[in-house]
Amino acid sequence: MRNNLKEVVIAINHETCWTSLVGNYPVKTLHLNVNNEKDYIRSIIVVDRKHKNLISEIKRTRSFLGYSSLSLDDGDRILFDFRKRYKNSVMDTIQSHDGIVMEGLKFRGREFWRLLIYESYIHELVEALKSKGNLEIISTGDLQVEEDDLSPKELQILITAYKNGYFDFPKRIKSDSISKLFGMSKSTFTYHLRSAEQSLIRRYLRDLTFQNMVNAVSRDEESNKGRGSF
Repeated sequence: MRNNLKEVVIAINHETCWTSLVGNYPVKTLHLNVNNEKDYIRSIIVVDRKHKNLISEIKRTRSFLGYSSLSLDDGDRILFDFRKRYKNSVMDTIQSHDGIVMEGLKFRGREFWRLLIYESYIHELVEALKSKGNLEIISTGDLQVEEDDLSPKELQILITAYKNGYFDFPKRIKSDSISKLFGMSKSTFTYHLRSAEQSLIRRYLRDLTFQNMVNAVSRDEESNKGRGSF
């Protein structure tokens, strides 16, 4: 029997975790690292400076172990690097069922995780997570590996166009000038450039699908409020 590797997106709410403190703003997890021997998760999250009170709340949770924080260059966000207990956490549950966490974010009191897990383990994982809080399976599907890398020529043209100001406003160089640098016609240059742009946009939008979940959650909640008003 074929045991497919699945891409699963879940949302879970459990009051014992700091994520229940997150309000109507997304908190993105940049990096997670587990130290089994010392029983902690090192988590690096991005917090908007106007919601910096969340950091103080995290420090007061029972699972909190220690931290360091660093302001990002733009001055509007805080990079919060902290440690919390690993044992019996959602991460512990996922990894004990051979799941691999790909992305995570927190929004409106819930944790959203995109993970990879073999189909045969999904049911057991779901049952284990239900014991920790309210669980919702957002999506489940086969892992899709798409080949959308740029060709060497497309990459060369894209980099040259960018460095020479083709994408500036107003443009610092026109397409006919760049095409001469490559010894090709303007139409050939445009073809390669458009193909490169299409590949990049397709990949970028696919990568942003998980992050865009906050908008889908907001729309669903507003829609539910609307139906309840009748």
